[in-house]
Amino acid sequence: MQISFVSLARSVVLIWLLFWATLSLAQPGTSLRGRPAPEASGRIAERGATDAPLSAGAWVAHGTLTLLPVGSVYATSRLGDERLWATGAQAGAGMVAGWLPSRLLFLRPQASGPRWMELEVATFGVGLVLTPVMSALGTWGMGEAAFHGSRKPGAAFLGAMGGAAVGMLLGLATHGLLEWLVAPGAKLKWARQLIALGIIGAGASAGYQWAGGGPRPR
Repeated sequence: MQISFVSLARSVVLIWLLFWATLSLAQPGTSLRGRPAPEASGRIAERGATDAPLSAGAWVAHGTLTLLPVGSVYATSRLGDERLWATGAQAGAGMVAGWLPSRLLFLRPQASGPRWMELEVATFGVGLVLTPVMSALGTWGMGEAAFHGSRKPGAAFLGAMGGAAVGMLLGLATHGLLEWLVAPGAKLKWARQLIALGIIGAGASAGYQWAGGGPRPR
């Protein structure tokens, strides 16, 4: 299975256009015509007022689950007999490529009403589709261009996309668990999203190594 870089470039352009069009329609706290939503500022202020100090258990959970993507990267290096820093770079490339579309997974519009509920569901669905694709492109491109490549490039890309999809589901579950632990506050939101993104990148790297049959002989 041969993958053309021209086809990949066209796909990336279409994906970015779809992403920015969707994101511009679903910015939190903004109405469809660009004016502030009537209840957005009040709800944001109310949420900020409910922030409370994190418990010791919440800190331990955040620190422990941070080790999950790190351990996955190490296990991946053993799986495909690849160097640890190479699998780490592939996972990092998947994180960078999947960062912007993954924001759609955590987007929570503050305005109420059925119209906003429809947009929230739509943006979440677009994030579910775009995040594993973009993360797989980043991991696959890093592995094929910066390193020795895989034995089966086509299968490696499909494996990276499947691994990123599994990592995305695990990342969302992890994010939801940590969010439940710190409720009703919103502290360390960036850390929870980074942990979830790390799991996605680690999954893409694992799928790339497993389906690609490991690196080509040096």
